[in-house]
Amino acid sequence: MSASPTGQPASGWLPSPALLELVDSLGEEPFLDRFLAWVHAALGAEQCMLFFCAEDKRVTTLLYKDFAQDESARALAESYISERRYMQDPNFALLKTCAPGQLHVLHLDHLSPEMRPAYRRRFFDEPGFKDKLSIIRGHESGNYYLNLYRRSGHFAEVLRQAEDEAGVARLLSSLLVKHYLLNRKMLAQGPLAFLSQREQQVCQAVLQGKKNELIADELGVALNSVVTYRKRAYEKLGISSRAQLFALCQ
Repeated sequence: MSASPTGQPASGWLPSPALLELVDSLGEEPFLDRFLAWVHAALGAEQCMLFFCAEDKRVTTLLYKDFAQDESARALAESYISERRYMQDPNFALLKTCAPGQLHVLHLDHLSPEMRPAYRRRFFDEPGFKDKLSIIRGHESGNYYLNLYRRSGHFAEVLRQAEDEAGVARLLSSLLVKHYLLNRKMLAQGPLAFLSQREQQVCQAVLQGKKNELIADELGVALNSVVTYRKRAYEKLGISSRAQLFALCQ
């Protein structure tokens, strides 16, 4: 253990138990839930969105969560992708051109001068967000775009120094990139990535147009189990129909 100039052990750098659990679960199923819990508790984030911009500039949803309004997060993610609202995002040009290894941290006040009134109304005024912290991380496989929102207070209250903000941005983006590199299939699964294996299998089958009876036969489970897995998946995704599943995953 390192020591301070006074000779006492330096403890300010020590990670919390929650952060250690997060690191331990990299590439595994519990990671995304632990990641969401950490940004909520440590940074006061009330909504989290993660998007991925592939080499062909196609943007997909990897993760979304609103800790107070689950349906709001789903609706915003769906609107952002299916209606191609990301084309109006003031950060989109940077997201497309961010070179591998580059890291950008942006605040709401960076975006305000370029933000269209309709875009602000849909993604800030209607859900009630007052502050936003955006992190763009470039990688050879594509670029990652993390957005954290608050309805009350500001991220500056937690990240008081520029070095604090830069360190947290690097930590969060590195964890996300490493997680998806360790489990590459999650990039293709998009928002289904944080479902259980059975829930993912059922949703993928639904997206292929298969009926419950066929899904049960192919998975070797009871018909009522398929219904249960689909219900749990829809609850986690904040949706209630096959049409909403298609819209979310297109």
